[in-house]
Amino acid sequence: MKILLVDDEIILQNLFKFHLKNLGFEDVMVAQTGEQAIALAEEHQPQIVFLDINLLTNVDGIQAGKEIRVISPNTYIIFVSANEDSLIMERASQVENLGFLNKPYNPELIEQYIKMVAMRIRKANRNK
Repeated sequence: MKILLVDDEIILQNLFKFHLKNLGFEDVMVAQTGEQAIALAEEHQPQIVFLDINLLTNVDGIQAGKEIRVISPNTYIIFVSANEDSLIMERASQVENLGFLNKPYNPELIEQYIKMVAMRIRKANRNK
């Protein structure tokens, strides 16, 4: 499964990658900006993107998510944030997504989201 992790905080990025490695995912694409995330999604068409909402660039996670849904419509987006501000969550809910993951990361929730995506991919492949 192709996974794209988008977070501008290196320490949290490494922690998330550690959790993914423990789940057996060694080759994880990583981006620190919305612009990088969009480019990687367009080039690699990941099945799942864990996308930090509050990126410190011109393109935040919500805008990146909108663009990723257009260029990679089969990609599942899980928004990630330490901020549970209702206005931010309202904006994020306007982008088709699989859910939200709060920081600090919960390894069990990461695993649940990955299993959910894998199940949906298998179901979609059976229906083809």
